[in-house]
Amino acid sequence: MGKRPHPDDGEPAGPYEDPARKRMRTNRPDDNRPRKRKPQPVDLDNLNAIKKRARAIERLLARDNLKLPANKQKDLERELAAHKLRIEGARAKKDRSKMIQKYHMVRFFERKKAMRFAKQLEKKIAKATDEDEAAQLKADLHVAQVDIDYAIYFPFMEAYISLYAAAASGEKKDDDTTAAQYLRTPRPPMWSVVEKTREEGQAALERLQNRRAEASSSNTETRSVRRPAERKAPTAKPDSTSRSSNAPAAKPDSANGSLNRRERRKEARAAQSRRGKADEQAGVAQDEADESDGGGFFE
Repeated sequence: MGKRPHPDDGEPAGPYEDPARKRMRTNRPDDNRPRKRKPQPVDLDNLNAIKKRARAIERLLARDNLKLPANKQKDLERELAAHKLRIEGARAKKDRSKMIQKYHMVRFFERKKAMRFAKQLEKKIAKATDEDEAAQLKADLHVAQVDIDYAIYFPFMEAYISLYAAAASGEKKDDDTTAAQYLRTPRPPMWSVVEKTREEGQAALERLQNRRAEASSSNTETRSVRRPAERKAPTAKPDSTSRSSNAPAAKPDSANGSLNRRERRKEARAAQSRRGKADEQAGVAQDEADESDGGGFFE
């Protein structure tokens, strides 16, 4: 008989393995058991990830049997408020870019036109000899300069009101009175706001340009609390053809609300087949009437 191997030797375990050692190996915890996942940090550059995290926190806080420590709940509420601010900022940025793109062309053309008027008036003022004429030209120059700032610093988040649309639709005059035609027409209310703001400096004009409209903020609030409309049951549309007037009217199904989708489709196919048969019968009757008619156009 061979020598019995010692349990501490490096040889592979055979039939003489120590039972205690085997028991220790089998009673080890299983490494494949499910473990608790650590929450992954939210990617603040990904708007969809922020929205997903905000919805998850809202669902968690809306539970009736919520069992969380007070400090954990406060942390979640602060995180939710921060995510909502980020979502609102991203939405405002998107709306701002849309408004800029929408009114970019009209603002560009009116700014160029106002700059051209200002250059023309500066040349005329340099050549003017009459004091009254020079005073009127200076007043027109001031209007043209405000028009330039109006086209540039009109608030981005508000619908742009054109300066020269009314003058352009009127009768055109000669080149000498073109500037007066455009510069002496009534101005929108924002024009006076720009005129006062430009006296405060460039920073005030930039604040006016980037201010947020009250209407846009109210729209976002109503959009956030808007609920999806209730889905209405499909109703059969009346057939407007002359042939279908002879078909028997379909009786309203009082239990249509209790039918499932498959039964409703089956009923709709049956009604459609009934209408098709009625139309076919009406067409045959009409053909027989035409053939039985003895008179004709060429008789």
